[in-house]
Amino acid sequence: MEMVEDYVSGSNMQRRDAQDVIDEFNCELSNMRGKCLDIGSGPGNITKELLLPILPHDAEVVGADISEAMVNYASQKYNDEKRLSFVILDIETSELPSNQVEQYDNAVSFYCLHWCNDIWRALQNIYKLLRPNGKALVMFLGYHSGFEAYLQLKQYPRYQSYLQDACRYVPYFQRRMCKDVRASLRKMLEDVGFEILHCSKREKSYHYSKQSLKNHVCAVNPFMKRLPDDMKSEFIDNLLNEIMNQNVLIPLKSKSKSSQEYLILRYYLLIAYVQKPASAI
Repeated sequence: MEMVEDYVSGSNMQRRDAQDVIDEFNCELSNMRGKCLDIGSGPGNITKELLLPILPHDAEVVGADISEAMVNYASQKYNDEKRLSFVILDIETSELPSNQVEQYDNAVSFYCLHWCNDIWRALQNIYKLLRPNGKALVMFLGYHSGFEAYLQLKQYPRYQSYLQDACRYVPYFQRRMCKDVRASLRKMLEDVGFEILHCSKREKSYHYSKQSLKNHVCAVNPFMKRLPDDMKSEFIDNLLNEIMNQNVLIPLKSKSKSSQEYLILRYYLLIAYVQKPASAI
């Protein structure tokens, strides 16, 4: 996801869901004092516009993302905000930078952890980044049919060489086909060492026009930069067709005079609010 402007304009679903979680955990967030890490902050708009205003006025926020392009964009766009900074950080790294370990009083992450191939390591790293008593609020995709379309496109001879690792981009719990996703996440969090304050699975849906769906899949597609320019438009069209062919899109006629139809795409989110024990070493 190096196309920063495309992501900003095509991530309305992510923004809405982040706002919903922020509203639900308003009380908890408004008490997050000290230094807060926003994991997977991307272009920084959610961090700046939704998260920062709800935190205490003396709280400091560090946005972290694996993408240098995203971090550079956020750093330049929000360089006038003294309480906000951005760093490049791979939350799946096998060795965290020593100057980051136990440097944060709180952490949040919205729409990031489903991109992690090794979510166990990502959660371990969040644990290590927090100080004792530190709390973390995370929200990520547990299942989304769009990822199944990647696996279908991998079967196309034309795309095979570009999508060899397509499974790597399917959310962890989706590719594991867990029967009880919430229970699996709870056990993982407990095994890492967290005390669980909240853990839930939420069914969600989002209305798309065909154009807004196209904007969305372009914004979050990990394969676009690999494809030759003359294949990109065709690839996106085939991706949209595969999503529609899975019978998860329900036509909904527009209330306006236009003939445009809107589509309902269903998915589910996992939300966890956890704490690192005071006794953690």
